[in-house]
Parts: sequence; C-alpha cells; structure tokens
Amino acid sequence: MSTARPVSRATTKELLRGAIVFAVGALDAFLLELVLEIVPRFGGDQHALGEALRAIAKDDPGLALRLALSPDGASKEDEFRKALGDWLDRKSFQGVARVSNALTYVGLSLTIADFDSHTGKNTAERLEYYTQLRHNIVHRGQRPNVVRNNARECVDLIACMGAVINTNAVAFYH
Repeated sequence: MSTARPVSRATTKELLRGAIVFAVGALDAFLLELVLEIVPRFGGDQHALGEALRAIAKDDPGLALRLALSPDGASKEDEFRKALGDWLDRKSFQGVARVSNALTYVGLSLTIADFDSHTGKNTAERLEYYTQLRHNIVHRGQRPNVVRNNARECVDLIACMGAVINTNAVAFYH
C-alpha cells in the first residue's frame, strides 16, 4: 500500500513556474518545426526570408552547388531544411516580434492582433508578459510568484495560438 505525501507549497510554485516556461518554449518549438516544414517544401515568404537566405549562403557557400547537383527534389528539400535549421538554431521564436517573424516566414498573413478574437485577450500584451516571465525564470534565476490562474492563462493562450496557426497553415498550404 502506497502512501502519497502531499505536494508542498514550494513544489506547487515550481510546477506553476515550470508550466509557463514549458508553454512559451513549446510555442517556440512549434514555430521552429512549422518553419522547417513549410519553407523548404513550399518556399514561404521569400522577401521575409531574405536575411536568412543571405546568411545561409554566406555560412554555407557550397549549398547552392549541392542543391543544383542533387538528383531529386526530396534530397534538395532535406539539404535546404538542414541549412535553414542550422541558421535557426541561433534564433528563437519567443515574444511578439519573433512570433510575427515566424508567421511571416511561412507566408501566413496573421498578425498577433488577429489572435485576440480567439483568445479573448490582448494577445500581444499577454504573450510579451509570459515571454518576459519565462526569460526571468530561465535566464535570471528569478522565482516570481505564479498562481494557478497565471499558469492556466499562459497555457491556454499558447494552446489557442498554436491551434489558430495550425488551422491557418493547413488551410493555406492544403
């Protein structure tokens, strides 16, 4: 027979902070995967990707030749995906401006304000708040007081944004 011990208040606070850290990180990871899935296959927004394409060409001057000599489309796509992934490894999609960048890279005309009708909140303000909170926890070692409602709001906001982005991407590229 197992006797479960109650979770301490300190543990609960850490779990709530962790929910915010992981939710914001999950949006970042989702957007990275979306960019790596769509851009090599469909091209995305070439104008928005100008900086990325220039940086990739500079970092890997042989890429254009490898793509030109590649025998089939699938291997070209994989080769470009790897180069794009290497460039994006030094970037993040956290915060309003960077989420907007990711949406532009994949060619979606969504703005952060477009999420407000889905989230019922000022999405830009809430996303910036939780992104900064995550940054303070992860990079500054701060331990802000996070209550269950904050963690729930953050998780719901991120889940809603992910669903809207996914629906729009599928509709656009289907």
